[in-house]
Amino acid sequence: MKNKNPFLSTSLSRLLFKFSAPAVAGMIAGALYNIIARLLIGNDVGPLGIAGITVTFPLVILYMAFSAFMGVGGNALFSIYLGKKDIDKAENIMGNTLVMLTLVSVGVSVILFAFLDKALVLVGASPDVLPYAKEYMDIAMVGFSIWGIGAGMNHFIRSSGYPKTALVTQIVGNLVNIIVGILFVYYFHWGMKGVAWASVIGQCFSAGWIIYFFLSKKSPYKIRIKNFVLKTDIILAMSAIGISQFVFQISSSLLNFILNRSLVHYGGDIALAAIGIVMSINSMIIFTILGISQGTQPLIGYNYGAKHFSNAIQTTKMAIRWSSIILILGFLITEIFAVPVVKLFNSTNAELINIAARGLRFVNFMLPIISLHIFGSTYFQAINKPVQATILSLTRQVLLLIPFVLILPLFFGLDGVFLATTFADFFACLISALLLHHYFHKYNQTLLIPSKLHKKIKYFRELE
Repeated sequence: MKNKNPFLSTSLSRLLFKFSAPAVAGMIAGALYNIIARLLIGNDVGPLGIAGITVTFPLVILYMAFSAFMGVGGNALFSIYLGKKDIDKAENIMGNTLVMLTLVSVGVSVILFAFLDKALVLVGASPDVLPYAKEYMDIAMVGFSIWGIGAGMNHFIRSSGYPKTALVTQIVGNLVNIIVGILFVYYFHWGMKGVAWASVIGQCFSAGWIIYFFLSKKSPYKIRIKNFVLKTDIILAMSAIGISQFVFQISSSLLNFILNRSLVHYGGDIALAAIGIVMSINSMIIFTILGISQGTQPLIGYNYGAKHFSNAIQTTKMAIRWSSIILILGFLITEIFAVPVVKLFNSTNAELINIAARGLRFVNFMLPIISLHIFGSTYFQAINKPVQATILSLTRQVLLLIPFVLILPLFFGLDGVFLATTFADFFACLISALLLHHYFHKYNQTLLIPSKLHKKIKYFRELE
């Protein structure tokens, strides 16, 4: 019995919803865990506990960087070869990706474990925050290794035409994280260790579910031992595609390193705790958009591989429109209800509440337009244009945000650290819009005007 092609069975809007909705739900589950973890730590351990988790973020991003490097790059290549009907090559790519994800994820943990104290001090842990950060990372690194493998391979489940299964994989791990975290921290009062162990257990469930799927009869594409033999052409090709995500994540790690040190310099440990709260709240909004991005990527890649260029562009434009609605809603909520939302994390420390609420408003000021930047990178990455994707990634993280973080605080103090995001987002979105418009124009498409309206405008201009 032949499998029905999931990419040709319905309209673009339904396909986008089919592929994005599960990804969004999974990403929201992950964001919810981040929020609950900080809620538990904030109310059980206090601001120093939140700061302890926050300061580790530049190191955690290293796992995200290598997972995206191999996972996103391999998955984009996988989708392209599915579009070309070359199943053997697609499975070969998937097998090579699994091996590379395992090697790099475990490798990052081994290196970090050897230099953990020095690494934590380097990224901004003060003598007061260091014990909390170390207690957390000593255990959590195991979970992050497993997460790096699982997150990279979960993309392949979605691209195989099973977005709901990809959702279940994320949901299972995050639900276990949440339940075990509440049990360990709220009831057993294990503090930082409780959150860390919850992460390890949850990621084990997720990774196990992923491997089971690809070994089961349900999966149309299999993990085969013969495909574990690394091939230079595959590694180079997936690296070329994934390099933009890798650069984005590494530059994000560098950014968070600079951000941590700037926050401590201008606002102390309390400012570090505040940005942790801001990031947790923002994750619920941004992760939603990243979920849409995950659902969009295989659709763009497949259509590009099948030479349906107009469909690839229409999918991107539709994703930008849908995301903008969510981002505007998130902007309004965080601007109007900043203080009540922040108080959920800690209701007793007035200084923490004031700094976090003020930072939340500044950081989210450009939310309504940020989808232009996110989907600009997604589009060029999916169609195997690593140069354009890398330019967009580097522009915001390195060329804009890092200089703003270094310069603006000299004039505005702690507010300048938060305002840096506002300025960087504006210029990054402008550059992304220009690049997308230029590329869409090659296929007689526009960025902001819907295709049907554009065709009518063109028709009346021709009549004139």
